[in-house]
Amino acid sequence: AQGAVGGGGGAGGYAEKQCTVVASTAYAYTGGAAGAAGAATGADGGNGGDSTFIVGATTVTAKGGNGGKGMVTGASQIGAVGGAGGAVSTNGDLNAGGAPGTHGMRSSGLIMFGSGSGGSGPFGGGGAGSNLAGTGVAGTGYGAGGSGGVTFNNSGAVTGGAGTQGCWVVDEYAT
Repeated sequence: AQGAVGGGGGAGGYAEKQCTVVASTAYAYTGGAAGAAGAATGADGGNGGDSTFIVGATTVTAKGGNGGKGMVTGASQIGAVGGAGGAVSTNGDLNAGGAPGTHGMRSSGLIMFGSGSGGSGPFGGGGAGSNLAGTGVAGTGYGAGGSGGVTFNNSGAVTGGAGTQGCWVVDEYAT
């Protein structure tokens, strides 16, 4: 009998920026794409996209997190590395990286310690890892990683949990 575990995906980075603008100041933004769940083939999870906010000549970027590593049943490895959190954000007044996903671990082809949990951030919770056979848990909210899936005792291939998309919170104040 065989089993496998996946690593959790990393959370995206965080940035804060205070800008002084006039009513006609143009701005544009993108919320980074969610990281795709790792396929039931033992594939790695997908990386999250970068979130950008452009005001005037300044582009603030919060980096997306990396997908967790997958594992196929019958593999000789004992762990699946969690995805790195998003790199430190750029051009904000406050720039931070994202939390990494945790590793999925097993002690042999059959004995599972559990799948990796997804990284959490200020606006979203990472999917919880598990030591029971099943599909990984998707992140919740914004900018969070999904957990890895678990198979054991030939329970059948499963996918990992998907990450969540990035976001921006904009507060405007009149003077």
